[in-house]
Amino acid sequence: MSSESRLKKRLGLRISAFLLGIIVLIWLTIEDENTIGVVVISGAICIWAAFWVLVKPVEGGSQIILRHSLVGLGAGLAVSLLGILLMALKSGIHGHGTPDFTVSQIQQVLSNTPYFALSGFLIGFGSGLWRLARSNAPADKG
Repeated sequence: MSSESRLKKRLGLRISAFLLGIIVLIWLTIEDENTIGVVVISGAICIWAAFWVLVKPVEGGSQIILRHSLVGLGAGLAVSLLGILLMALKSGIHGHGTPDFTVSQIQQVLSNTPYFALSGFLIGFGSGLWRLARSNAPADKG
């Protein structure tokens, strides 16, 4: 991978992190008590973190698949935990007498953890296979 390509990826990650931060700040100010926004934002942050980890080059075929799978699993597991952290942050910032999210909503996000973890693992496994296939593909000479 050339240094120019690496710089473009770093710049793209920085820009996307900045935009994601703006989205989080806007979401924090909105009076929204729905868990869908929490899950989408925490999922986006975890996907960004997975990209950040996986941008670095890795040697070896099976290492690529294993690394992608484990990073995907970790990102999937982190979605619920980050979602609960965002719920607590939003409730603390708004400072209402009652929290923005109920206990049942927190339990709902927590109960989805196995699905997020499995999804992250499978997406990571698939992206590892794709990256391995791309690295082994013959270069186009046309």
